[in-house]
Amino acid sequence: MIHVLGSINIDYSCSVENLPRPGETIVGKSLFTTPGGKGANQAIAARRAGGSVAMTGAVGSDEIAEQALACLQADNVDISRVQQLPGPTGCAFVFVDAHSENQIVIVPGANAGVSESHSLAVPVKQGDVLLLQLEVPVATVVAAAAHARDCGATVIANLAPYQTLPATFFHTIDILLVNETEAQLLAADLNLNASSDTLASDLAEHLKTTVVLTLGARGVTAVAATQSALQVHNISGLTVDSIDTVGAGDTFAGYLGTMLERGEALKSACEIANKAAALACTKPGAQTAMPVITDLEQFGA
Repeated sequence: MIHVLGSINIDYSCSVENLPRPGETIVGKSLFTTPGGKGANQAIAARRAGGSVAMTGAVGSDEIAEQALACLQADNVDISRVQQLPGPTGCAFVFVDAHSENQIVIVPGANAGVSESHSLAVPVKQGDVLLLQLEVPVATVVAAAAHARDCGATVIANLAPYQTLPATFFHTIDILLVNETEAQLLAADLNLNASSDTLASDLAEHLKTTVVLTLGARGVTAVAATQSALQVHNISGLTVDSIDTVGAGDTFAGYLGTMLERGEALKSACEIANKAAALACTKPGAQTAMPVITDLEQFGA
């Protein structure tokens, strides 16, 4: 079973020719509304990869709460541990330019009410995978990782959006999933003088945990921290006709969780997740763009 503890949002996505500069007002080309949130996104991706998935989180008491859960329900994700809290559902405001670059502003809403008690209620057990991100309170994420480790589950922590975490947190996770920006911010917090070429390896060695560094179109670097040495796997990027990169990172995370829960080796799991993330860039939106496992056949998966 793959458990996801994290955010559930509604995404308001606007396509623009160029992203606005500070103080600039621009005219958007189109606006569409879709379910989102990094937690829900990763749960959908893990389910479309073929996993059995349960979501823990919260929505608000407003009129958009039902819409925020629509894709989770349609994909048969277990939402029995999603609570409805007083107040608004979380929202994200997404701007995507003609080059598929994006800017995102998040308003947490009910996600801010996902507490440590939610963490302790996640029914993880030996052999399960827990996926975590940082759109719910840090204390909740820290408690969830420690609880899952005590239960014998594999913990994957995606440091997005980046926040500073206590040093003890990294002792309770199995895989650290970061993009280049997040990795650089973490290295700075740790006072690591890491170069871009050795960033993943330096983090893995310092934290004594496996690091998966996503590099967008340039692929993935996965570094497994073993007792004897670091094992480095470089996965090449894939060429696709990119429209929107918003859901790519969450697609990668969800697929990675399912592949590892199925027993795939780290390199193989990253290769499959990389293909899924590439395909997610070929359609607009986050959950609406995420491929099912059979879609990966065009890459030979």
